[in-house]
Amino acid sequence: MKKTTVIAVLVCMFTAMAWTNLGAEEAAKTVNVEVTGKNVNLIKALCGDAEQEKDAAFGGMNALMVKEVRDAEGNVVDGMAGKLLHYLPVASASALISGDDNAGKVVTVKGVLYKDALVIAVKEFEVQAADAAAADGDDWDDWDELGVTTMSQQQVI
Repeated sequence: MKKTTVIAVLVCMFTAMAWTNLGAEEAAKTVNVEVTGKNVNLIKALCGDAEQEKDAAFGGMNALMVKEVRDAEGNVVDGMAGKLLHYLPVASASALISGDDNAGKVVTVKGVLYKDALVIAVKEFEVQAADAAAADGDDWDDWDELGVTTMSQQQVI
C-alpha cells in the first residue's frame, strides 16, 4: 500500500512539473513586432482622476496603450488594439518607462512582444510628430489654457 501511495504521489508531482514547464514555455513565446500607441502614465491610465499617492521612485512609470501591432512580416496582430503593454525594464526603454518627457506622446516601438504577459522588450523607439497625434483624434485645443487675467474671470485672447 505504501509503495502504491508513493508511486501515485510521484506521478502527480511529475505531472504538475510538466504542466508548470508547459506554461513557462507558452509565456516564453515571443514575437518581433512594431507597435504604435500612446505612452501613458500608468496611474492615470488605470485610476483616471482618482487621487492616488504616487511612489517616489515609480510614480512616473509609463506603459504603452496600443493602437496597432504589426509582426516582422507587416501583418497586424489581432486582439492587441486597446491593450496596455508594460515595458520590460531594459536600458533601451528607460526614456519610455519613466518621466514626463515622452508621457502622453504617440510612439512607434520596435521590439519583442511577450503577448501572453502583455510585455514588450524595447529595442528602439521613435516619437511621432505632434501632427500625427492630432490626426490620431487627439483634438487638443488651447482655449482652456489661456490665462484668466480680468476681474470678470474672462479669458483674454
